Amino acid sequence: MAAAIWVLVPIVGILCGMLAIYVEHRQKMAMIEKGINPVEKKVEDSTGEGGLVIGGLVLVGIGLAFLITQLITQLETWLYLPGFLFFFMGIALIIGHFLVRKSPKKN
Repeated sequence: MAAAIWVLVPIVGILCGMLAIYVEHRQKMAMIEKGINPVEKKVEDSTGEGGLVIGGLVLVGIGLAFLITQLITQLETWLYLPGFLFFFMGIALIIGHFLVRKSPKKN
């Protein structure tokens, strides 16, 4: 049973990556159809503020998944380490977002 989890995790990760690439492609095609240059739009959106929250939430989710899996299945105690690592990295990114948002803008 535990071996099946380790086989499914990379498969689900690959499928999520493929879905993200497909959605980004469809978004770029829709922008081109509307007459918007996707390269210029990407430069405007590259402030990085929203990326901290998104990255933080993803890492918190991964950490919680590790921790909940460990608590439910009682596999190995070393699985607490990546769970807490991802969880607290995510919290640090979310805190970083709020610190960047409150800092004065440079113009």
